[in-house]
Amino acid sequence: MSKIDFQHLAENFPITTEPRENVLLSFRADELVDPKNMELLVQTYAPLIKAKDESPVGTYFCSWLGALALGHQYMISVWNCSLDMALANWTVELYVDGETGRFAFLCHDTKTRTAPEGEELRNHWREQQYRELYQRTVKPVIQALSSATGNTLGILWGQLPSRFNYYMELFIDTVADPIGKQRLEQDYHFLCRELDSEVFGQPKNPFDVKIHWVEDLRDPLKKVRLKNQCCLYFKTEGGYYCYTCPRLKESERAERRKQA
Repeated sequence: MSKIDFQHLAENFPITTEPRENVLLSFRADELVDPKNMELLVQTYAPLIKAKDESPVGTYFCSWLGALALGHQYMISVWNCSLDMALANWTVELYVDGETGRFAFLCHDTKTRTAPEGEELRNHWREQQYRELYQRTVKPVIQALSSATGNTLGILWGQLPSRFNYYMELFIDTVADPIGKQRLEQDYHFLCRELDSEVFGQPKNPFDVKIHWVEDLRDPLKKVRLKNQCCLYFKTEGGYYCYTCPRLKESERAERRKQA
């Protein structure tokens, strides 16, 4: 029977089954859709990232949501099972590690949902797991986050594919089990190319993006991916456009390579 390795999850994703000590803020995930609670999260997290306004809070928190979703993707493909991803089954914890504000996602009911046997049944199961996560969990949180930070829904959803494209390639390269490797490729293809855009409440599936490559900062023989959307790091104290930011001009990127 498929089994979730919770220690592996905790070590590689912000997913935990035990409450953290000394958290700054803790909300059950379904409480975050309340504007007052989301506003409190935004105001508490903003100084931890030295944000000049609320907008970087939106992109940074969506990066953490992306890490949760990536853990979900890993469970489905590598272990062929999932968890209950409904909002009410999760608590969002904000804590400080050193001087850095971080998030953890605490799972309450850890009962495993194992994929059924047979390709057709599993494909249907897989789609249902994606719908529960993105339509019923991530979408309402992103909508509340958009209202609280002033970010467009597009820039918030756009934080997820950059993380996925990088780590999914890493997972496919490092997973030894050929069946798990094949599922990683097939499940990710379905997420990006076949899952309906209405699941995300967007005119287009936000994972269905074209990857753009640029010369590595220090090694001209290597290529690195451009981010799908700006993370708004430049809107934090001392921040600037990242080398892989899509807003950075190519002439500025060339100058960064020269300096490096």
